[in-house]
Amino acid sequence: MTSQLKALLRPPAVAAVLAAEHAVAARRMGRARTEERGSTWRVEAFYAKPNGLTRGAQLQVDSMGRAGVPTSPGSAGPADGGLATGAGSNLVLHSGAPECARLINGLALPPLSVYPIGYWAWELPDPPRDWKRYQGLVSEIWTPSTFSAASLRRLFDIPVYVVPHRVAPEPRRARDPDSIFTVLTMADSRSSFDRKNPIGAVSAFRRAFGDRSDVRLIVKLLGRPSEVSELVNAVGGASNIEFLTETLGLDELRALFRQSDVLLSLHRAEGFGLPILEAMAHGTPAVATGWSGNLDFMGPDDGILVPYRLVDVRDRAGVYRHRSQWADPDVEYAATALRELADDPVGYASLSRAAHKSAQQLVRFASPWHEHNSSSGADCGESEP
Repeated sequence: MTSQLKALLRPPAVAAVLAAEHAVAARRMGRARTEERGSTWRVEAFYAKPNGLTRGAQLQVDSMGRAGVPTSPGSAGPADGGLATGAGSNLVLHSGAPECARLINGLALPPLSVYPIGYWAWELPDPPRDWKRYQGLVSEIWTPSTFSAASLRRLFDIPVYVVPHRVAPEPRRARDPDSIFTVLTMADSRSSFDRKNPIGAVSAFRRAFGDRSDVRLIVKLLGRPSEVSELVNAVGGASNIEFLTETLGLDELRALFRQSDVLLSLHRAEGFGLPILEAMAHGTPAVATGWSGNLDFMGPDDGILVPYRLVDVRDRAGVYRHRSQWADPDVEYAATALRELADDPVGYASLSRAAHKSAQQLVRFASPWHEHNSSSGADCGESEP
């Protein structure tokens, strides 16, 4: 997640700005909202900001398009001068709850024109209590995983539906036995390095391979330059570890997945775990913590689930400040799994096929957009709460 999580404990000036934005958005949405779903869909996010939220929004637009659902993306924000939203639109707002007001305020909203849906995700089993104040901006909440839904349902008294991300399958990549065995891990400091745990991934890689020259780890990092630099310096200058810190376009990201033999995610918590699923769509198996959102699409038959113990949340970046727990993954277990995948081509190929098949099956599920737009009000991916 991005900066919306800082709302858990805001400086007074920032909190005042959020409160003012919320008041304006509440008035505007009060005039614009309708209680009936419309016939068209609009998916909004801060598309100019490359992060997991905008990637999820674009995947939703793509998925709805493949299902033949009339959909349009937008790019809300003050610089846009107000984006028109047509009458009868179902408006899906991809953001954190505190940023939802800013997203709404960047839209041109005619009276009685939209049915608002908040696409909100949360990564911990205990929900952020201050999000409750934003409930009045939306008529229902969508979230990508059963883990996230269970947390949010403890807080909100409007419907919370599971609408998972859907990644179009790619041709299955084949491991090249003559190339360096490549492990990929990804993290964004704006989502908390402590939660994403790239240090744990580096530690597992070093325990697995030491200075072996026939393997490499690519650490894909985004976020605040000072935090990225601090992490790079802390890891040191291992010759088989590479850091990639520039923002990648979709084609470049696709190429990165295709050159990687394993996706390593020793996360402490995930609302979904989109990079894991994106890797699986290429046939790149994952070694990932066996807890939280990724368990909706990953299991022991199509990946390697790393055992863990639950510990109290301690986030040095201050992104997660309320009391809760998250996973502490077994680094030694992950190291053993990496060695086995690198040194057993037959076992690797079997896991790659299983991962690719699972990703394909996820895309072939019945379209939730038609179900959700039906008169029966069917849920998007699971039975109604």
